[in-house]
Amino acid sequence: MSRKTVKPARAARPAPLDAALRLAIDAHQRGQLAEAERRYRALLAVAPKHADALHFLGVLLHQNGQREGALALIARALVIAPGYVDARNNLGNVQKELGLAADAESSYRAVLAARPDFAPAWNNLGVVLKAQGRGQEAADAYRQALALTPDNAESWANLGNALRALHQLDEAMTAYHKAILLAPQSVDAYHNLGQALVSRGRTGEALDVYRRWQEQQPDNPMIAHMIAAVAGGVAPGRASDGYVQTTFDRFASSFDDVLASLDYRAPQLCGALVAEAADAPRGALEVLDAGCGTGLCAPILAPYAHALDGVDLSPKMLEKAAARGGYRRLEAAELTAWLADHPDSYDLVVSADTLCYFGALEDVVAAAAGAVRPGGHLVFTLEECSDDALPYRLNPHGRYSHGESYARACLAAAGLDVTALQRHVLRTELGAPVAGLAIAARRPPA
Repeated sequence: MSRKTVKPARAARPAPLDAALRLAIDAHQRGQLAEAERRYRALLAVAPKHADALHFLGVLLHQNGQREGALALIARALVIAPGYVDARNNLGNVQKELGLAADAESSYRAVLAARPDFAPAWNNLGVVLKAQGRGQEAADAYRQALALTPDNAESWANLGNALRALHQLDEAMTAYHKAILLAPQSVDAYHNLGQALVSRGRTGEALDVYRRWQEQQPDNPMIAHMIAAVAGGVAPGRASDGYVQTTFDRFASSFDDVLASLDYRAPQLCGALVAEAADAPRGALEVLDAGCGTGLCAPILAPYAHALDGVDLSPKMLEKAAARGGYRRLEAAELTAWLADHPDSYDLVVSADTLCYFGALEDVVAAAAGAVRPGGHLVFTLEECSDDALPYRLNPHGRYSHGESYARACLAAAGLDVTALQRHVLRTELGAPVAGLAIAARRPPA
């Protein structure tokens, strides 16, 4: 929320109410949220149409993750004071967080109609335009923000993301450089600049960027993984738990939108193999979504499931999966260990776009085979390594690709019979197709 929201909606009000509001705002700004909430609610008990108290309590609830409540309170403030521009901007912020991109766009445009020089609204308008797939309009909005506040690192990073999505990589890299210059701790800017350089084949420059990033955050597990990905040499056997959790906790809020823009197909490809491997969807199976992320597979798997469970390393992704619904339970855990702890538990295990964070597959495939009941199925995707003589390769973008022969050997060693192996494009990566394997295997009946 913008710190400029301390500006009141109206100047004239009874002195005791003004004093009560000032005490609540003071507690709020000191981070004493429970005390601030108590004071806002006490004020509203006396003056239920106090627009400032409604607005600021809504801001506080949003900070506490209570977005539906925040939305209702700020909307009430705007009914009372329709011209309350700061409240209108924060309404847009809450709508943005709730995924209501079109509503947020309307709120931000109303703010800009009243205050065209309000740079944060231009930046936030860019965010919701990009979420709606309107990349060029988003880039234009970010440029408007930067014309007003040229030293805003966030807007430079956002402009870079918009230009990268438009495949204007040179311009995107310039924007990322600006963001890093202004805010050397800009995690996303380092990561995205490195990825853009990799896509240009400039891995040496990408390595320099990651090492500069590491100087800022020496303990960040993402950086060590990305350095390994671009430096060459012996690859780690899998991405570390810290890398996976940090990466996906950061991307949870935008994950679905980003994948939609990449023509991401792994859940649908797994669903097609499930339809071939399993009986008709009668809602009778115990199903595990292994590496469930935000729950994109849940609507595909639910018709087959008597009970659908999900496991993932990222708590933030699991929050999104819980909000999507459809799961009996969701657990945050490392996948191989979790599977090993649940032998003979599932009729169907599905892992869409998760094993690309494993290099060596022997342990995780063996654990998955043990979790599948006799006669049950394992369905998953891999990115395909262009050299089938290699078991796997850690690619400069940070994910692993695997050879078909190696995947078949791991499945056979785990006692699984391959029932289908198909080649597909799993997604696009900066406009280029990512080749993959969609595989179904069966544990023989007892």
